[in-house]
Amino acid sequence: MVQHSTAIRLIQQLAIQNQDQLTGQLNVSAASGERWSLYFCVGRLIWATNYSHPVRSLRRQLSAYCPEFDFGTLAVRESDRFVCWDYQVVWVLLKRNILDKEKAIAIIEQTITDVLFDLFQQERREPLQFETIHHEALSILRMQIVAVNLKQAIKRAKLAFDEWKEAGLAQVSPNLIPIIRNLEALQENVPVKAFEQLRNKVNGQRTLRELSILTKIDMTRLTKSLAPYIRKRWIDLIPGEEIEKPGLTPARTPPGPAARPRNKPLIACVDDSPQLCEQLGKIIESAGYEFISITDSVQALPILLEKRPQLIFLDLVMPVANGYEVCTQLRRMSQFAETPIVILTGNDGVVDRVRAKMVKASDFLGKPIDREKLLATVRKFVQVQVS
Repeated sequence: MVQHSTAIRLIQQLAIQNQDQLTGQLNVSAASGERWSLYFCVGRLIWATNYSHPVRSLRRQLSAYCPEFDFGTLAVRESDRFVCWDYQVVWVLLKRNILDKEKAIAIIEQTITDVLFDLFQQERREPLQFETIHHEALSILRMQIVAVNLKQAIKRAKLAFDEWKEAGLAQVSPNLIPIIRNLEALQENVPVKAFEQLRNKVNGQRTLRELSILTKIDMTRLTKSLAPYIRKRWIDLIPGEEIEKPGLTPARTPPGPAARPRNKPLIACVDDSPQLCEQLGKIIESAGYEFISITDSVQALPILLEKRPQLIFLDLVMPVANGYEVCTQLRRMSQFAETPIVILTGNDGVVDRVRAKMVKASDFLGKPIDREKLLATVRKFVQVQVS
């Protein structure tokens, strides 16, 4: 349900999600078309994004906390692992050891601070609308890097915005780009050294936030120093355009194995026993199908999302997450709402069958695996001619 900020202000909305222990996202929108999302895991902030310039924001944070990294070389494909590409990049760079945990946390905290700053500023201009969307917990928990304390995040952003307002900049967005309009007037009225710095740094390509990082000058102090030239129109402020995602084309081409067209149906087995997976694989592949085994239940969801099998065999008893839990999570995803899921178990009892139906499993297959029963189950759910 969409709610208007005339009744519930931004901070109140954030507090509600914290109190309700939301795992999902709070979408915020303005009539002007601006949109933001704040991501929560059990009520604590884990990320935030501004849809006007998520790539530009990510590049800025990486230049601040990991200046040795060449953003242009970034090649992280888009995937279903997390709903937000910019957070996915931070997670991948951490896993690749390009970022250490401390730098990743600093980027997350500063990104959240910047988004909250922008929201405080926007709320002064126009009412905001809020919409809460719930996500399944397993994938978010798996990719969580840090849980940011909501009160501290709000405090940091509010202090930064209050300082900005007190400097007389309440109507100036730090996402604007200063551009020199009257070079001659600046040259005549500004000391030589300061003029050279202005000409080199204020090149019409960098936002106020980016200039602050480049010059290592506090953003409020930097913008105040430019204010006299802005008032005289020697320098103008223009909207900052979004930049393209780096490495997007190389990351998509050539298509990987998961993206290539398949003539044969793909069948997956999630079971912590490599021996059972191998047994199923030999039987299923000999019958002309493709097969993939997943022995780690925690990795099951992202792999299944990537591969999109047409039938899933799911072990009932696994460490960390059992078959019922995984089945429940799969059924909550639109991609697997109709995918046949067959529970595997060595305990072929009435209770297990009832529970399998409760989590919307399609069928039940007992262990040890019988070749003919297995293939009959496959043919029952995969109605595709194989060669």
